[in-house]
Amino acid sequence: MERIATKRKLQQIETECVPKRTRVKKSADTKKSTKKHSEKFKVKDVSKKKKTTDDEHFEETVPDSQISLENKDWDEAKILSYEENVPQELAERFIKLLNEGCTLPFIARYRKNVVDYLKPDRLQELYEGYQKVTQFTKKVKSVIETLKKSKKLTPEIEQSILNAHNLSELDLLYAPLKSNSLSLAERARSLGIEPFAVKALNGENIELQKLCNGEEEMSTVEKVDSHITHIVADIIYKDSRVLMEMRSLKEQTRFIVQSSRKSSTKEKKDDNKKYDSKSDPETYKIYFDWTCPVQFVKSYQTLAVNRGEDEKILSVKIVIPDWFYNRLERYCLTLWKSNYWVKKGLNDAYNRLIKPWLTRQVRSELTAAAQKEAVKTFTANLEKYLLTEPIKNRIIAGLDPGFKAGCKVGIINANGEKLDACTVYPDLRRHNENDLAAKQLKQIITKHRVDLIGLGNGTACRETETWLKNNQISENIPVIIVPEQGASIYSVSKEAQKEHPDMDPNLISALSIARRVLDPLGELIKVEPKNLGVGLYQHDIPPKLLESGLDATVEKVVSLVGVDINTASQAMLRQDKGGFKSRAEILKVGGIGKVTYQQCAGFLRVLTGAEPLDATIIHPESYDTAKRFAKKINVNIKELSQAHFPELVERKTINIDLVATSKDLDTDVSTLELIISAFKQKPYEDNVISFCRPVYSVTIQTTEQIANGTKLTGVVRNVVPFGCFVDCGVGDNGLIHRSNLCGKQTPKLGDRVSVTVVGTPKPKRLQLKLDEILN
Repeated sequence: MERIATKRKLQQIETECVPKRTRVKKSADTKKSTKKHSEKFKVKDVSKKKKTTDDEHFEETVPDSQISLENKDWDEAKILSYEENVPQELAERFIKLLNEGCTLPFIARYRKNVVDYLKPDRLQELYEGYQKVTQFTKKVKSVIETLKKSKKLTPEIEQSILNAHNLSELDLLYAPLKSNSLSLAERARSLGIEPFAVKALNGENIELQKLCNGEEEMSTVEKVDSHITHIVADIIYKDSRVLMEMRSLKEQTRFIVQSSRKSSTKEKKDDNKKYDSKSDPETYKIYFDWTCPVQFVKSYQTLAVNRGEDEKILSVKIVIPDWFYNRLERYCLTLWKSNYWVKKGLNDAYNRLIKPWLTRQVRSELTAAAQKEAVKTFTANLEKYLLTEPIKNRIIAGLDPGFKAGCKVGIINANGEKLDACTVYPDLRRHNENDLAAKQLKQIITKHRVDLIGLGNGTACRETETWLKNNQISENIPVIIVPEQGASIYSVSKEAQKEHPDMDPNLISALSIARRVLDPLGELIKVEPKNLGVGLYQHDIPPKLLESGLDATVEKVVSLVGVDINTASQAMLRQDKGGFKSRAEILKVGGIGKVTYQQCAGFLRVLTGAEPLDATIIHPESYDTAKRFAKKINVNIKELSQAHFPELVERKTINIDLVATSKDLDTDVSTLELIISAFKQKPYEDNVISFCRPVYSVTIQTTEQIANGTKLTGVVRNVVPFGCFVDCGVGDNGLIHRSNLCGKQTPKLGDRVSVTVVGTPKPKRLQLKLDEILN
């Protein structure tokens, strides 16, 4: 949210955000607070200038001490306008829509004229900016209350806090005021020697020997010297000018990240209880002696060293060049008269306070940027994953394969309702002509007239695929491979137990696999984001950040393809038995009022209802307009679902005057454009991926059969910044590093590919080279 702006711009914004009665130019505020600070500590006031006529015009009429949260004008629209660089009127309209309960997908589709036709991604940025603004105002109140309780709030500090515009400025002001940050200085002040430290800093000669007394803490010159140094260090560190200079120098400094392997003695001493060998230490081998300038660190490298540090395998530090300290020292020498005490105090402040602060700031910023990139990778994969093409109007058998635990079978009808669920125990190690499990599965499939088999791609997938072929089960019924990441975890969740009370979790997993074929979107949103198997280090991302990315992606996908209300799961909509015959019946669902209905109606479709428009993206509030438009161009809405309708509308609207027609219909241009788009039924097939028939190499089924040069086929299951992971049906996915793409573009999620094994140092480190992307 922070932006570099000119001094004039900052003054203008601040002036707008302060009530007229209490408006103060930032330069005037700065001079006042600096003057008071100077009088208190007798420092040299380098910012003191003659007051200008302009300053006099904005002179405050209410004392600083009377400005408070109650009478300060917290105009969120003005702050949002400044921070996100949008017109204030747009910010006001956007906030008004949010306060009315509007969701981003609803705004992007049905209120785009109100927000100047901003794209969904820009609306998301604006929404995140607004969240930061509201978070900022809450933080300001919290900081002021905390300082009041600790009796550290002065009128000058309160004024500075109220004039901050974002969390970064607030942090800059609040950091040195935290109660537990300067205990050595507080202890020294309690000895009553602060006036002598201030005099020393301002160039007066202080005889330390005379300050010694009978007290333990003041018994020697060395102890007195140490106490005065701590106070001087505190004065320097808390000075607002020094803090601003540090912030400026930090932006100019080229920091370096270093990581190394922790010594074995430390591991034995510290890690007996905490060390959890989730990862083989060799996984981090490239980071055992790793150095990289901060500006060149990749997001996945940051997350890797962070995880290695958490697992007590790596030691990570930030190298701060001497340039930073030298420039800071040169600046501080211009603020106070005593070179000796400035250098001594700054050295103490730097080693105890500034250097750790810098390290925390750099690590924090690296981590935040890496997490943001990781969420971006996660949502990009997830969006493609959620757009998996649903297979409708089929009776589907989901198979969750296994060895000792057997093969779990779940059968659902065309609406996703359970027809049957059981476990069969096939002999996957050898071919048995009298296999009872095969006969049992054939009987179930015949009984329920199964049209399609969805086979989970986990343990025993390849063996079960072969078993289905050998027993002629898959001769007349298509078998498709279904990614089953997260299905087992979902099956033991509270939501699964609520949806299927008293059912064996193993059978719930099989039903989930079947439903992933019928309604991928509806089924996948039940699974915790980190367990979906897509993304980059998603287990290391804060859950709230990941869930926020999931919510935004689900909203985006739902707004693109809509949801068939009669096959939607409980995770998407609580539904009554018997299904819905129209969108209007959604209002009968408990807990859904008029506002909720307004927001969701356009994204929920009734495909076989009496109202043809219920199957489109047209909102019920625009049905009357849509019908009048259909009459105007002489088309029959009842034919909307027929194949010729889109082409007919295309011909009749090719030369339409949108502005004139929208006026005739008493609507806006954006609503008319949406109606025409819905009538044309623009397909979204280009955005979806399809479930694939088995594409695994028939002769290779285990990692033991793999060697360098082995040719494999598989499906891309995850795309990351450094390449992509491919499921080749041999256990864990193999990696096609970007250096092994051989000049080709990175495959997309769901692409079928032909690859060559280029390295197998360990079974779980399968390295692949891309040969071609298959049709």
